[in-house]
Amino acid sequence: MDVQQAVAAIGEPTRFRIVTLLAERPHTVGELASHLGALQPQTTKHLQLLESVGVVRIQRLGRRRLAALDRDALAELAEWMRGLAADTPDDLALARYAEAARSGGTTADVRLERTLTAPPETVWRAWTDAAEAARWWAPRHFSVVRCAIAPRVGAPVELVLREGDGAEYASTGTVREVGDGRRLVFELSPIGPDGRPLFEVVVEADLEPADGGTTLTVHLTAAGADDGDTTAMLAGLKPGWMQQLDRLEHLLAGETR
Repeated sequence: MDVQQAVAAIGEPTRFRIVTLLAERPHTVGELASHLGALQPQTTKHLQLLESVGVVRIQRLGRRRLAALDRDALAELAEWMRGLAADTPDDLALARYAEAARSGGTTADVRLERTLTAPPETVWRAWTDAAEAARWWAPRHFSVVRCAIAPRVGAPVELVLREGDGAEYASTGTVREVGDGRRLVFELSPIGPDGRPLFEVVVEADLEPADGGTTLTVHLTAAGADDGDTTAMLAGLKPGWMQQLDRLEHLLAGETR
């Protein structure tokens, strides 16, 4: 079945009515014409089109022509529809974002934890080597244009992301604390068109050895959002970082297999 052709055929009002009538039981062409208040030749044309796309079967029984739905074909169409209705990770992320946006908060305090399969030194390098960070430091459907970070207090931190439509978003800050390969604290605040921070975001990453890997705890605090645009950006902080940590987890899992 060509799903697009089938949907287009069923979507026409008269043919949609025919399909709903046939869903109850098979009908003769004459019966359908009577229900529709249409001439039999017109009804026949509609049935022929529905038959051509695989939705309807027309069977001759002597002098009668009986139309029935092809239930197997409709089951195929229903399966395609169920695929459209299934949630994707992006739908779930958007739902989380919408929930956060409804709160309209001007501050955020988010704590995320992951158990990673890589040892602490590998995770540390993924956070503190700019080339490594650029491999995962972006939510889904964004690419990293520029990334800078180093395990040194006062080192500049920069992240420029590009969306699919070409729009770019920049965040900057500095490293505030470095703790012996186990703790990293830095500011990474979104920048407005005038080059000034829209609000402040502080990221604390703590690594602890775990059986066969590392427990990573990320604590995000943000403050200073003061209008609709910035509070909407603030609402995206948690969903965005959850997606970034997903990418980090997958990246490290692939390297340790």
